[in-house]
Amino acid sequence: MTSASGFPAPGGTVARDAPCRGCGYNLRGLSLDGRCPECGAMVGVSVQGDWLRFSDPQFIQMLRKGISFILWSILISIIMVVVGAVLQLVMRMKGGPVVQLAGLAAYIPAIIGGWLLTSPDPSGVGEDHYGTARKFIRITLAIGVIEHVINFGITASGPDSPTVRLGLQTIVFLAAIVGLAGQFAQLYYLSRLAMRIPDPGLSNSAIQIMWGFGISYGIILVLGFIAVLLTVHPTRATTAGGAMIGIGCIMGIVGLIVLIYAIMYISMLFKFGKSLEEEAALARQIWSQHQPPPALGNP
Repeated sequence: MTSASGFPAPGGTVARDAPCRGCGYNLRGLSLDGRCPECGAMVGVSVQGDWLRFSDPQFIQMLRKGISFILWSILISIIMVVVGAVLQLVMRMKGGPVVQLAGLAAYIPAIIGGWLLTSPDPSGVGEDHYGTARKFIRITLAIGVIEHVINFGITASGPDSPTVRLGLQTIVFLAAIVGLAGQFAQLYYLSRLAMRIPDPGLSNSAIQIMWGFGISYGIILVLGFIAVLLTVHPTRATTAGGAMIGIGCIMGIVGLIVLIYAIMYISMLFKFGKSLEEEAALARQIWSQHQPPPALGNP
């Protein structure tokens, strides 16, 4: 039985296993108008399903901050690419190392954002749907650091030995593939998280971008590595002109597709951030109405 406010009416008990939305404690058998014995959260809030608005407001705000950090990382990356192009074309300087170093610096807010965005719900809700993807994303964030460091080393002062250079480029390629898998996982995770708002449109957008961006960017990575294989040895570089032209044309076309999906991804993140902000506001309103009474001081 539910009251007019939508919360269970007083007098009943939780008839099945239900995690507290504040700490994950099993509330089975407790009164619906009671409080969690572990953290004091209102039992009635915790039995409303898995919608985000009934989660701990601080948890939702943490997800929102994660989105913000990721957007800042993208902005920094775009700025540094422009700076690198200016150094290369206008000032006739070697802009590659600058871009790679800036890319490594821009990756720091990306790591912070990804870590915050994949914070587990204190109640454990959602782990059965996206727990594996959430944990995998965190692993790929760490591997991404290795990719950026090696890339910077190759660009700044690449080794003279073609064999060593090819080995390092292979490591970078494999790390990039893992990073791409992490991007797949992130978008899948976001699609599932969107259903806790619930926003089916946002969820479908994440799935569409996951496949479109993932496949097109994967093609770019593979073609780029093929280009490395063709040019890493000086003897091969002189005979690979035709193949390189073909690869360059294909990469240019696919690159436009990647750009379109990248813009869609940024737009989706902005929408996601706005939705999470709204959910956090709703959660604060709900939880403020169901706070435990203040503890009495010692007499």
